[in-house]
Amino acid sequence: QENNMSFEFMMPGKIAFGAGKINEAGTLCREFGERALLVCDPYTSSCGLAAKLTGILENAGIDVTVYDKVIPNPTNSLIDEAGALAMANTCDFVIGMGGGSSMDAAKGAAVSATHGGKVWPYAIGEKEITDAVLPIVAITTTSGTGSQCTCFSVISNPETKQKPGMGSPYVLPSLALVDPELMLTAPPQLTANTGFDVFSHAVEAYTSKAASPMSDMYAEKALVLTGQYLARCYKDGSDLEAREAMALADTCAGIAICNAVVTLPHVMAHVIGGHFEDIPHGDALFSIYRESLRLNSQVLPEKHKFIANAIDPGNDNVVSAFDIYFSQFAFEKRLNARLAADSSLIDALAEDTFTYMKGITELNPVEVTVEDAKRILAGTV
Repeated sequence: QENNMSFEFMMPGKIAFGAGKINEAGTLCREFGERALLVCDPYTSSCGLAAKLTGILENAGIDVTVYDKVIPNPTNSLIDEAGALAMANTCDFVIGMGGGSSMDAAKGAAVSATHGGKVWPYAIGEKEITDAVLPIVAITTTSGTGSQCTCFSVISNPETKQKPGMGSPYVLPSLALVDPELMLTAPPQLTANTGFDVFSHAVEAYTSKAASPMSDMYAEKALVLTGQYLARCYKDGSDLEAREAMALADTCAGIAICNAVVTLPHVMAHVIGGHFEDIPHGDALFSIYRESLRLNSQVLPEKHKFIANAIDPGNDNVVSAFDIYFSQFAFEKRLNARLAADSSLIDALAEDTFTYMKGITELNPVEVTVEDAKRILAGTV
């Protein structure tokens, strides 16, 4: 039996999914209180989306304070700043709107605001998160990081060059609002990077040692939808049907990793992001994925066959299916250039893979060592 028949399963309090759902945000958020902190990035603010949401919430009698300084790979100090704003304005709940960085920053702020103002000890696992966390509403504008459906918040510390995923059932959003219309303007590169994250979430949850029959259902659905629709979104961002399908894929993949977590490639991508904040997460994943699949497809033949068929119907070889399907996309492969310029980085990245996120490497379907990580990284050069 490939699956763990003894498991627990978590999902967001509520998922509100569909085109135009943003217009119902006021009604949906009323139960969390009358004062919200909206956490977003400068683009969400400047393009008018933050103002639109604020208007909808204020019409429902919710007072909104906006924190719009989120950067990719949000840092612990930025999160503490947002948490302090929530405290100063006695906010009842926190809303994260944007990509994974904004949703993760909102989760971090909901912890920081109620746990003494410093998120890092909780992010790195020194302190335990309690049920004091403010309720979290996650509104995703990408498909995506799945953060609207996970109990994780990825936080970067530029001083230690670490980028752990802070995990706790208490940071699972009370409400995940998924409106595919918000994704229509995502440019092709962002669509490819975030779409690749969806694919890898599904692959890793599906092949993780923590997989269960429940998480498998969500992972399989995400894989099939990605195979059918990601290329369509990439070629025509205004294709609403394809955007809806990828928003659903992202939501399903988020639920899958919330329960089955991830495996070696994601740990490596976090380490890469911790060292090089200019390398987008999905792009880092793409660089190491072919070699990771080659390594992991030595086991779980049926599952790897399923993954292969989802992206290239009729093809049972996962590495070949991967090459064929993803040849339609132009990834930047920034990691490849970085390692080609300085191969001594390979050892540092490989060693780091087995430090602060070592526990997650143990969920990899094949037992892995620093040598395996080095081989995967060397395969990018």
